[in-house]
Amino acid sequence: MMDLREIENILGEYFEPEGRLSVLFVNKNGVNYKAYNPEVSSDVQEKIIRIFYNTIGEYIESGVESAEFNPSGQEPGTFSVCLEEYVGNFDEVINLFEADDHEEIAAEDISFLIHRLRINKDEEDVKYLYLFRRNTKMKKLRRGFWLRKVRNEYDVLDSELIGVDNYIDAISYEGEIAFFAHISAERIFNLREKFAENAQLVLEQLRGLNFFENFEDFFEDSLEDARVTRRLTKIHHNPDILQLFRQNYENVPDVIEEFDLNINFDGTINRIIYEDKEQLSDITMLIRDAYYKTVLANRKGVDDYNN
Repeated sequence: MMDLREIENILGEYFEPEGRLSVLFVNKNGVNYKAYNPEVSSDVQEKIIRIFYNTIGEYIESGVESAEFNPSGQEPGTFSVCLEEYVGNFDEVINLFEADDHEEIAAEDISFLIHRLRINKDEEDVKYLYLFRRNTKMKKLRRGFWLRKVRNEYDVLDSELIGVDNYIDAISYEGEIAFFAHISAERIFNLREKFAENAQLVLEQLRGLNFFENFEDFFEDSLEDARVTRRLTKIHHNPDILQLFRQNYENVPDVIEEFDLNINFDGTINRIIYEDKEQLSDITMLIRDAYYKTVLANRKGVDDYNN
């Protein structure tokens, strides 16, 4: 997985970027994007790189560890890593650098910024490091104005300000993306749509098992629930889970009774009876084998993270 020390070393090589750093302002509206690529002075390029260099150093010093991207969430003290293809539309987002329509975007309409640093030697093929940051928008400050001190006087700054702080939402390098804020995956990329696509593939497999009554209603309701599509995405990336569900299906009535699940099971037709959306959580957790008993204290629990 991505090595933050390698990222730190790369940034450390370009304290004098000499035009290697470009910035893209991106507006994301649903699944649609607009982009604007402004000119960036050498002084600003240098400041941005030093800020990111220091931030990566702070991450390393804090002992943050890499972990495989988990649709259900991100554990404290970790950053999530996935392949670029995992998010579904990585190329679409990166290609915005070439698709820039040259129309400026108002500061409050900027969803996120992409900083692209060219890291190849001049004689080598072009290679980039990408750093993503959601636009903080400085909403509190926008209700007033900024001041700057010039000699002994204060002057008003333009309120159309774009914040650059010492935080990184995501880094893309060598085919991987590291997310330091889990929600950024959905705010920057069309990940919800990718989850829905993954969920549909799993649901098609479930249809073939013929374990459900009113399956088409279950199918449609599942695709409309973001939490359920995340869980089904985890099954998509770990197909053994579905295999275990099929192999141990005879235990379903016992699990329903043991954990008092909101699931009706008709033993005469050996099927789960889907009735309404209130059952979605229990059914998908059942499929994922998320219900458990501890060995020592025989405690019952549910694991919505690791399975």
